[in-house]
Amino acid sequence: MDRRWPGSIPAAQAATWSDAWVHFAYGTQFAEPGYRQSIAKRIVGFSYAGGDGWGTNFFNLDVLMSDAGDPEACAAGANSPSCAAAGAQELYAVYRRTWSYDQISGNTIQWGPINDVKLAMGVDYSAKNTTFGPRVRKLRLGPMVGLNVPGFAEVGLELYKESNHNGFTPYPQGGDVTFNTTYVLAADWGIPLAGGQWKWSGYVDHIGAKGFGTVPETLLSTEVMYDVGRALSGAPNKLWAGLQYQYWRNKFGNPSGTTPGAKASTPMVRVEYHF
Repeated sequence: MDRRWPGSIPAAQAATWSDAWVHFAYGTQFAEPGYRQSIAKRIVGFSYAGGDGWGTNFFNLDVLMSDAGDPEACAAGANSPSCAAAGAQELYAVYRRTWSYDQISGNTIQWGPINDVKLAMGVDYSAKNTTFGPRVRKLRLGPMVGLNVPGFAEVGLELYKESNHNGFTPYPQGGDVTFNTTYVLAADWGIPLAGGQWKWSGYVDHIGAKGFGTVPETLLSTEVMYDVGRALSGAPNKLWAGLQYQYWRNKFGNPSGTTPGAKASTPMVRVEYHF
């Protein structure tokens, strides 16, 4: 469920730039609500980011493959020996669109640390083959401001609407559930370091309670990456490698104080290849 950009964008190319890349991450300290043990996951994904005369587009698709600590659904039952070694698989897609005042008007904002005002829109879609059978659908819309930093950074406040599926029990505790509209405090950043040889990027979302017994949740995902391609062959922004870290408190709105697996602190190794 990445939501990150490729890094710094030269101002002269801001309206016409694009980047596409594949990425791989691996960590052993993931968590899922309802499970007490740590879960190992392999994540393979594709991302695209681009700018036009109106603003920016971003798309990411991840395939997340869990170990047996996060088991897939099985017709024979989750406790069947034939299901014991099978980990779940999940697809998670993200699309983000921003409309930039700077790009649309041709005027540059300089209000202290603020250099742009944007309208942001986002859609999330997922499917996972567990007994719970989550099918996340998220919509978000609201204003963001760009900040004066090397590369980019933006913060905003958006309206947030989510629906999901619970395969365990009938509605209203389960089935297809549409949550109450709430808010999300959001930030994204991509900052070059050491003349672009390193980059620091990531995002953070703080989502308000959305009814049905949920509590506010916070998700932070960030990484520091080294431009291996530049160092080895003089080809910048091709091959990156580094460390990623994810912190998720009250995952999916489940209170971490009473729900096993509702808080995760997950270091990962990460590799990206840009086309």
